[in-house]
Amino acid sequence: MIAVAMPSDIADLLVAEGLAIRPGGRGSTAEITLVGLQALTATISLLQGPDTFLRLTELVRTHFGRSAETGGAVEIRAHGARVTLEIPADADPLTVARRIQELLIGDDE
Repeated sequence: MIAVAMPSDIADLLVAEGLAIRPGGRGSTAEITLVGLQALTATISLLQGPDTFLRLTELVRTHFGRSAETGGAVEIRAHGARVTLEIPADADPLTVARRIQELLIGDDE
């Protein structure tokens, strides 16, 4: 599991779907921000199941709203690095999910 701070509405949906749990009092080790959108954040522990990162990608794309036609971007902070990941509207969700997973988990796992 990896503790991630992200928009609270996405976090709530992932917890409700059983793809994440609330970590209690510990802080996050990573953060996902939707570039250009402001939202309250919540910290959850993502379960590293086969569908977790694909569902996270789907929820992120849904939250781009009207800009989904042109795509959007997420900023991921993890392992001392900050990366902005552009997500074009026509991007393959599985490819994006794998890239998000790589950025969150890092090279050592």
